[in-house]
Amino acid sequence: MKVGLIDVDSHNFPNLCLMKLSEYHTRRGDRVEWWSPKGHYDLVYKSRVFTDTYSRDNITVTNADQVIQGGTGYGPGGKDLPYEIEHIRPDYFLYPRFLGAAYGFLSRGCPRNCGFCIVSGKEGRRSVKVADLFEFWRGEDEIKLLDPNLLACPDHEALLEQLADSRALVDFTQGLDIRLTSPDNISLLNKV
Repeated sequence: MKVGLIDVDSHNFPNLCLMKLSEYHTRRGDRVEWWSPKGHYDLVYKSRVFTDTYSRDNITVTNADQVIQGGTGYGPGGKDLPYEIEHIRPDYFLYPRFLGAAYGFLSRGCPRNCGFCIVSGKEGRRSVKVADLFEFWRGEDEIKLLDPNLLACPDHEALLEQLADSRALVDFTQGLDIRLTSPDNISLLNKV
């Protein structure tokens, strides 16, 4: 099967969903590539993280048997990735300029419900552990965590220990909720 991928937002930050879909299809023996309007595809995935405010979808696909679009940029109510794809190690080679960093979530959800944020409506108002670090990290020098509120997760101390043990540089891309800091988790953060 020939699979095309479209990162509707651009290639300025790796699209984790597309990276997982690429790895999944590659393991199945499918041919995976960035979509081109030339040629024919059995399946094309369009992924969009941001809404029209930041990213417009002006891409019309007419050369595929099936087109699947997903992501928060298309609005609420979208389907999650199947378990076997959600928990696959991403294809980091899809974005070669970002090699050397591992991208992923250790937790999902947030109790805050901030007016500017869609996380609590999409992922729930409770932060829960969704993975261990080894699921997406294999010794890369840098870890880019995409967690919306890691400190709200009941398992955050064990997850911070995993990050500290990695000895990698960790970027908490969505920040940390200072309201949830304590002497214990600050001590763990100092080890990261």
